[in-house]
Amino acid sequence: MTGIDFEQIVDRIHEAATVPELWPDVLENIAHAAGAHGMVMITSDSDQWSGVWNGVVTSPSIREAFSAFLRGDLSSRTETTPRLLALDHPGFVGEHEAFSPEEWERDPYRVEWNKKWGFEHACATAVRSPSGEIIVFHMERLAGRPAFSRQDLDFLDRFRPHLARAALLSTRWRLTRMRAATEALSLVGLPALAITRSGRVLTANALIEAMTDLLQWLPKDRIAIKDRAADTLLRAGLAQLDAPDKAVCSFAARRASDLDRVVLHLVSMPGEARDLFDGAVGLLIATPVTASKAPSLALIRGLFDLTPSEARVARGIAQGQTIGDIAAHHGLSRETIRTQVKAVLAKTGTRNQKSAAALFGAIPKLPLRD
Repeated sequence: MTGIDFEQIVDRIHEAATVPELWPDVLENIAHAAGAHGMVMITSDSDQWSGVWNGVVTSPSIREAFSAFLRGDLSSRTETTPRLLALDHPGFVGEHEAFSPEEWERDPYRVEWNKKWGFEHACATAVRSPSGEIIVFHMERLAGRPAFSRQDLDFLDRFRPHLARAALLSTRWRLTRMRAATEALSLVGLPALAITRSGRVLTANALIEAMTDLLQWLPKDRIAIKDRAADTLLRAGLAQLDAPDKAVCSFAARRASDLDRVVLHLVSMPGEARDLFDGAVGLLIATPVTASKAPSLALIRGLFDLTPSEARVARGIAQGQTIGDIAAHHGLSRETIRTQVKAVLAKTGTRNQKSAAALFGAIPKLPLRD
């Protein structure tokens, strides 16, 4: 480990706390300084490990391999993270401290990923932030290299307090951004909250906190929508928060009655998915419906992510047309229109054409052209 500029790496760690784009190179530098192939930083938003990671940052050399790991369900089957957390050690530990040799060779992580990608030894440490996240720093050595020695782990422990402080600073920056975003929406009359993939609320403005007829507040800062169909759509949207093609998810939720509705928009927070703290956080924005005119096609499409043909069908529903009317107007078969109606109902969270018509008729008429 001679020739390592320790202070320079530490400086870069603290820079990465406020410039997330630096994290991949920082992780690479630490890994190479320790004689490892690559390093990963992952976070879970709860101190109760469930096998779900909210954010992932990888060094360039291990990105392809770890992407393959994420495509499967190994995180919920391996014992690596639960055992790391059970040790509760304030430093880096090697696999030999968490597993016996026989247990290590049997673990799905070792059998199905570590060995297949040419790795053999691993070490990791867990940091718990005051706001509840678990942040794991993990690295791999290629097969043929020795296991991480006590000297190697002691060397990595010199970086650990800096990694922990940088993670804490990132958390504070994130919460500040979240509060600013929700309060800005409050100024224009929009109820909003910041929410993680698991449904934990990070911050909420007063407007949405007052919507007790719509939302149910659960233990550990989580929420559910009282309308079960809408809550199912919310969970599906949260599961895809960091998917690049799912930047906005919109759906309707019932309030006091089937005709009294709110349009909810789940919007991915600004920032790339590689940002550890923003990759799986979204804004949930409520748009109360107050007007009674049929909205434009552009607005219908924008609110509910409908295709052009689905938007035309939705507009027909809003105008009180039957399936036969819509089919005749567009020169299509009733079966085709019936299929499109089903898609519209699914995307808007409505149960039938009557509910959908009430929803579309209540969306404010904005100056958007068809």
